[in-house]
Amino acid sequence: MISAGSIDLRRLFPVRPARAGVRWLVSLILLVTLLTAFWACGIFSAEEFAQAPSPAGPALFFSVIIAYIVPIFGYISERTAAAVDALGPLLDETAEQHAAWCRRIYVKPRLWLLTVLGIAIAAGLAHNLLLFGSLDPLLLVRSPSAATSAIAWGTMLVWSTVTFVIAALLDNALLLNRLAGRVRVQPFHPISLRPFATVAVISTLALIGAQAAFPIMTIEDDMNPAAYLPGLIATGIPMLLIAALPVWPVHRQLAAAKRELLADVNARIAALPLPDAARPESIVALTQLLAYRREVMQISEWPFDVGVMTRLALYLIIPPLTWVGAALIENLVDAFL
Repeated sequence: MISAGSIDLRRLFPVRPARAGVRWLVSLILLVTLLTAFWACGIFSAEEFAQAPSPAGPALFFSVIIAYIVPIFGYISERTAAAVDALGPLLDETAEQHAAWCRRIYVKPRLWLLTVLGIAIAAGLAHNLLLFGSLDPLLLVRSPSAATSAIAWGTMLVWSTVTFVIAALLDNALLLNRLAGRVRVQPFHPISLRPFATVAVISTLALIGAQAAFPIMTIEDDMNPAAYLPGLIATGIPMLLIAALPVWPVHRQLAAAKRELLADVNARIAALPLPDAARPESIVALTQLLAYRREVMQISEWPFDVGVMTRLALYLIIPPLTWVGAALIENLVDAFL
């Protein structure tokens, strides 16, 4: 049941459970539609921008990032709902509470929507002021070209879309953060807590993928850093929070449980009499406690496995590599021209 003061994001984004093929289709439709709209505005006309940096790069970036972020947000929302379901056995919850947590993934308070909308509009306006020195291209005054106005409105569209996605991912990370404080930690079975890591990792990877698209704007020479630096900052800082919020409380609980187990086993070892070959049972008791302590010391303090951490570390180098690749391609093109 959705209250009058709430907004269902499924009405704004295609975040309902869907097959991968449907998401690819949505992505393709968005990409083609945006590229067609920018082409119709003359953005890809080289003659109009012969004496200035062409906006073709920014227009291509706008199309790619929106075609990417909207379907991927639907995928992450679906995986987050599955993670909350998987955590159900570890939470003392009623059916109503569980339903409320799942609903929060898709249904946000109206005040949340208005706040995010205000931030998105303010960020888009500020970026346009930084790029153009005025809001004339947005207001369609002083006869701006259709291409210039399209870039200004494309900037607003990207800020609005990406801000909504980041805000929703951050809100869901806060939800997992609250659930982490209520979960029953099982130190010898940390795999049961992996849903927290799953949400953190896929949300982080989604923003890494968005950052990897920024070099598209630099395919033209003399691109102003003001065109892409605000976006990199706006995605980078929330990415760190989204990565940490779901897993940090779980890490603290696992670490605390591990310390308690170690303190207990060390106390039991200290209480044993010195082992005596004449009393084999004393050696057996010590050996068992030492083996138990080794197992306790190997307990992971994070809800990740090695494979996930390795994959995340590899993906973290993708954005820098895309910038290096863009620079190499530009140098190669200059060398052959």
